[in-house]
Amino acid sequence: MLNRRNFIALAPATLAASQVVLSGCAEAQTAMTTAAGSPDRVAAAAGAFLDLLSPEQREQVLYDSGDPALRNWIYFPSRGDRNGIAFEDLTEEQLNAAFAVAEAMLSDSGYRQFRGIIAAEDELGIRNGEAHVNSGRYFIALFGRPGASGRFTVQINGHHLALNTTYADGMVSPSPAFTGVDPVEIDMGGETVQPMRAKTDACSALLTRLSEEARAAAEIGAMGDVAVGTGSSNRYPEPAGTLVTDLAAEDQERVAAVVRAWVGDATDEVAEQLVQLYRADFGQTRMGWSGTTDPYARGAYLRLDGPRLWIEFSNVGRFGNGDNHFHTIYRDKQADYLA
Repeated sequence: MLNRRNFIALAPATLAASQVVLSGCAEAQTAMTTAAGSPDRVAAAAGAFLDLLSPEQREQVLYDSGDPALRNWIYFPSRGDRNGIAFEDLTEEQLNAAFAVAEAMLSDSGYRQFRGIIAAEDELGIRNGEAHVNSGRYFIALFGRPGASGRFTVQINGHHLALNTTYADGMVSPSPAFTGVDPVEIDMGGETVQPMRAKTDACSALLTRLSEEARAAAEIGAMGDVAVGTGSSNRYPEPAGTLVTDLAAEDQERVAAVVRAWVGDATDEVAEQLVQLYRADFGQTRMGWSGTTDPYARGAYLRLDGPRLWIEFSNVGRFGNGDNHFHTIYRDKQADYLA
């Protein structure tokens, strides 16, 4: 019989086979306008979720769209409450409805990653003997009343996840978005999966195929974690590394694949527009790495830093009894929260 913790991790669907381990402001607004990425589907799912809540629960979940609490999220384990309502405080029906909100605002791969990250949280808590570290301690909040018009943000936040997708006037911003995982490989529904495999594969393909000269030009100082990873972070390090356009053409394509691995957590229509937007800035975007080119080794770090784009990947290494521990962040310096 499934206990409460396993229900949150597994229902209603397991990860797909693709994840199975077998061995300028105006321009920005135009780029992020999308039909399929419009608020309609997400607003409908969010409305259905709200309809299932009690008045007291609804009050927990709903915030004003401009509430400064929107930026009050962290990626550290915490015994305290975060914005919104905890998954563990929802009934099975309410929880399925909350997951439907996440599914509506994410791509298929982004949703599978979401499910894998929260499933890994249960294994982490058991492994390290920390009762407060579990999938029930992830929270969902809505900033603004979801609808076809007006501004609203869906926020899902827990230890290794901070999704913030904002909708306003036909625009969509899926940033900032923190994703992390520990353990990096888990058993889920009888299958061994790596929830963040697409991201580590993209990093590895880029770094291991650089020429020695390009790798040396892109190397930066050691980084122990992501630099701009919390909700209120807005101080970016000085540019470092090599310009993407100084790389060989095939390496530039691999940089684009890294971008796609992160922005692809959003719906396909939104993600593809963002990839093209950020590619147009490659002449002003720097790629930097440090530590090691193997994402599964402690100290591995990769950064993309453009006029708008900011992506970091960091393997922060052993915590408790684990060997690998990923932290990553995707931000848009001009469009986080559509601010």
